[in-house]
Amino acid sequence: MTIPTVAAIEAARVKLSPFLPITPVTKAESISEIFGRNVLFKWDNKFRTGSFKERGALHFLLNLSAEELSRGVCAASAGNHALALSFHAHRLNIPCYLIMPTAAPLVKVESCRALGARIAHEPTLDDCLRTAVSMSAENGYTFIPPYDHHLIIEGQGVAGLELLDQVADFDSIIMPIGGGGYAAGVATAIKAKRPDVYILGVCSEWATTMRQAMAHAQRAFIPMTIADGIAVKSLGAITRPIIEKLVDQVVSVSEEAIARAIIGVLEHEHVVIEGAAAASFAGLMEGHLPNRYSRPVLFACGSNIDTNILTRLIEHGMVERGRLCRVRVTLPDRPGMLHLISGIIAVEGANILQVQHDRFYAKAPGHVEITIMMEVRDTPHAESVVKKLADSGIPTERL
Repeated sequence: MTIPTVAAIEAARVKLSPFLPITPVTKAESISEIFGRNVLFKWDNKFRTGSFKERGALHFLLNLSAEELSRGVCAASAGNHALALSFHAHRLNIPCYLIMPTAAPLVKVESCRALGARIAHEPTLDDCLRTAVSMSAENGYTFIPPYDHHLIIEGQGVAGLELLDQVADFDSIIMPIGGGGYAAGVATAIKAKRPDVYILGVCSEWATTMRQAMAHAQRAFIPMTIADGIAVKSLGAITRPIIEKLVDQVVSVSEEAIARAIIGVLEHEHVVIEGAAAASFAGLMEGHLPNRYSRPVLFACGSNIDTNILTRLIEHGMVERGRLCRVRVTLPDRPGMLHLISGIIAVEGANILQVQHDRFYAKAPGHVEITIMMEVRDTPHAESVVKKLADSGIPTERL
């Protein structure tokens, strides 16, 4: 087992530099004001395929022989590793075979297919890994693991070297942790040169729950996570000891916190990130970074979020912040009633988004129950609209 070193990461940077850009670091001005810290983001989502995984995948490919490349490569991935590998395999004209979970985001699957990768599916990531390993052995492909290999870790560690060159005075970093290749590489690079830097690793509660679940437990379905990029049940054999040694603390954050973090970055930084990338910000939001560290760098590892999920998260965020209001009104079932209530709502400055009529289950005979979803400015505005409807003699129930 080869253990990554900072010297190997330096060598990886030299190999990768002709092919990959240095990702930017910027200060998050409004987030810094909110949290009273000098908060920076390392935007590792700014690669062609939208995630940090390009460093590790390309570094692995650049270390293969011509014969190995001609036979092809194979991998198992929920998305970003597959995207990175298929993109660079396509550029280098290497046959690429991918095994992806059936629940992998469609945007990632279709992007890999468009790059020429041949794709098969298995129910879970663990199933995908087993299939990819056996397929590689049977067909002579080179299996490229998503995180637990020194070449992958060394490639990912280049992000740490970049940060050291870009920012002189940061005192901490917050990193998402799935299988651990990203965190292990960056921690190896940074701790070798700046052992004083505090490293906080963040995983999702989904991962900790799945790790604690009984292996033989029968489930009707696999619980969903919006942080699919770090939906890994265990650390790797190589990454685990590195993380245990170099990452100062590993915490878990809820799905709700990750969802709020996605929307928070979208609102404050005007950047779309995926759930795995939002884990870093969620860790800060939930107060896991000790107060003595005032200059953190948050690693944003990817932007490949399904647009349908993003839409639902935006709507959910509007509900949480009181920007959406849902009411049920009961009215006589005759012409003009909808016009009546829509007029009241319009005068109050709310915007109707959805209307649903229910004549069959209305409690009063000859009446209709109308459920209205409306956009409002805030909670007091919603309360004002509801009061106006009730004061007009319209039976109104806030849902």
